[in-house]
Amino acid sequence: MKVIDTREYQSRWSIVFTDDECWRAGIYVPENASLEEVVVLEKHDRPELFILLDGEINLVLSEDGLEVKEVRMEQGKVYVVEEWHNAYRPGNRPGRALVIEAANIQTEYLSIEPLSPCRETGDGF
Repeated sequence: MKVIDTREYQSRWSIVFTDDECWRAGIYVPENASLEEVVVLEKHDRPELFILLDGEINLVLSEDGLEVKEVRMEQGKVYVVEEWHNAYRPGNRPGRALVIEAANIQTEYLSIEPLSPCRETGDGF
């Protein structure tokens, strides 16, 4: 058995375990502190699983890359993300998530302009 203390990981993305050919698990600490700081969304060719370990994280999700919705993560829930996404830690407070994804995942990136009063956000709270 291998025991991994996730409290040691504080950088944006740290892979903590991988089964090289199938899947990997990593600790994710979003670098953004607000929705306004999110200027890039990413999308993978396979779903990812997000689990809030501690603190606060809001997922930023978009089906079409134009309209975004926020979802405040809750401990004890598994979030299966298949759409365009990013995240932030409100007010730069602590927040870490366990992410499980395919080992050979392909990623696309989409630049988005900073949110303005004309751009809608969903009420995921």
